[in-house]
Amino acid sequence: MRLASFLAEGVERWGFVIDEPATGQTWVVEPARAEAFLVRYASIPSSGLVASRPRFLGNDWPATLVEFLALEDDGMAALSRLTAYVERFVAQSDATLLPNAGHAVDGVELLAPVPRPRLYWGLVANAPSFVRNKPAIPVVNLFPLGHQRPQGAAIGPGAAVTFRNGHHLPLMAYNVELGVVIGTAGRYIPLERAMEHVAGYTVVNDVSGTYYYDIVPGNAGRGYSLPERYSDWLYQATASWGGKKADTLAPMGPYLVTKDEVGDPYDLLMYTRQSGRTRDRAHSGATLLGIERVISWYSSFASLYPGDVIHFATMGVDGLPVSPGDAADPRTLLQVEIEDVGTLVNPVVLADGPDRPAVPMASHPSYAVRQVAASGASVLESPQAWTAGAARHFYTSFGNHETAEQSDGLARLEVPRFLNGPASSLGGGGSAVEVPPRATDLVVSIELAVVVRALAAEVEDGRDLVLGYGPMVSVCDRSFADAVVEPARTGERGIPAMYGRWADGFNVVGDALVPLPEHDWRGRAMSLEVGDRVVSGSTSDYLAGPGDLIRTISAMITLFPGDVITLGSTAARLVLTRDEYDAGVVVRGGIEGLGEIRADLVPHGSAGLA
Repeated sequence: MRLASFLAEGVERWGFVIDEPATGQTWVVEPARAEAFLVRYASIPSSGLVASRPRFLGNDWPATLVEFLALEDDGMAALSRLTAYVERFVAQSDATLLPNAGHAVDGVELLAPVPRPRLYWGLVANAPSFVRNKPAIPVVNLFPLGHQRPQGAAIGPGAAVTFRNGHHLPLMAYNVELGVVIGTAGRYIPLERAMEHVAGYTVVNDVSGTYYYDIVPGNAGRGYSLPERYSDWLYQATASWGGKKADTLAPMGPYLVTKDEVGDPYDLLMYTRQSGRTRDRAHSGATLLGIERVISWYSSFASLYPGDVIHFATMGVDGLPVSPGDAADPRTLLQVEIEDVGTLVNPVVLADGPDRPAVPMASHPSYAVRQVAASGASVLESPQAWTAGAARHFYTSFGNHETAEQSDGLARLEVPRFLNGPASSLGGGGSAVEVPPRATDLVVSIELAVVVRALAAEVEDGRDLVLGYGPMVSVCDRSFADAVVEPARTGERGIPAMYGRWADGFNVVGDALVPLPEHDWRGRAMSLEVGDRVVSGSTSDYLAGPGDLIRTISAMITLFPGDVITLGSTAARLVLTRDEYDAGVVVRGGIEGLGEIRADLVPHGSAGLA
């Protein structure tokens, strides 16, 4: 089946896609309306269906595709039966079902199949070509390298890949990648059962640019290169992946194609084209880490949910450049195709530059952004309106304290490092935090977190966007670093600092935010306590403040109301061995004037999780 999310009469809908036998026209059919049409047809006494009308989900069809995926196997089985029935019915009985229960595809706006992906995890360097002819790399660590994209990056077919203020010029690049859509939730998924959790596949265009390279002092116009002082992996990731996290730079679609339609996902030709000209041909069988292995690995520390999307990196030439002249040409089309999955086409638009209009939130190419803009919920009016479970995005700064060079080997920089993780890694204060079986030593720290007040981009004074401040207890699992085999590549050695915080609930923040009208967050004592061990610090130890981080992130990434940003760990941290937390342990932290927070660390399988 081909499944689509789309807009009709301004309303988000979803359906299955079929071709009309008589005309070849492509339609997207809404399941609830199709079943209702069949009920009406069955009421005709001579229809032959009076006593045996087909039954599927009746009035229980969900409103969105992701809500449908949450029905898991039962929902997919019902939809498969309905789709097959409708295809026969249209061919043999009454083809007016199509205009009565569906829409011509060329008459609606197709969205990304998953318009608001909770997890949009993009792998990198996942093909042998990255190491094949590099004798300096004698060892390859076989775990996924990848980054989480915000929801504003996701756009559907036909929506414009939009570059603001020339931020990504003179260099931009793109590639076709296979997207895997999760259909069944799970955690701790065995390798041999991983494919049971896959709903199907989609096409992803992995676009990137150079803004976070260009803003490094003295580095403008140098493309994808950085001066020596900025060469640590965490800033390299900020620069490289920040240029992928930007709004509109991850088109997805046109459809979610169920796995039964595709067959072997490791035997698909993949094409990258520009305005009809082929630029690269690749094969999905070139993947280094396969779907099963990646799903099992990710679920070893974090949950997967229906509608999560994992895209598996380029299998061909990485980062096909688009010249500034082509990017400025309104006729330029970025085209990516995967055999049996589909072809995704997007134009390129330059905005916010001289003689070019700004991009209003209400007409933003990303439906996730413009839906919030039009919803009346684009601003949180008070700290009491926020809970940790409402956050869509979670951003962390790294190396952002006075002693980072001594303790973490991270130099003081003019541009703050930041990365984001899945919002499921946030937890509310006082709840049990499940420690996965894979965990080894845990590093716990007390951090200053802020919550974003409103939907916003390109914010000049980031302080205006802060809803409130609060303490966060963060947990980082060292098992990722322990698993690295040396001599390792820079990314393999650096990424454990990010993945170590991604487990469900590993970043605990209280719901009682404190507004600071004067934004006087500096000079406040911080404390962290585990048993009889206590460490202390000060918020004055931070280098970049909330305003700096908001300004840096929002230059290319739309922030959503309720998003969480932490200034990162300081020297106020403790290391817990497995023996110390194996029976469960309570971590308490606080920041002067901003409250206290408690995190109960409970190993998986412990009675404390009952």
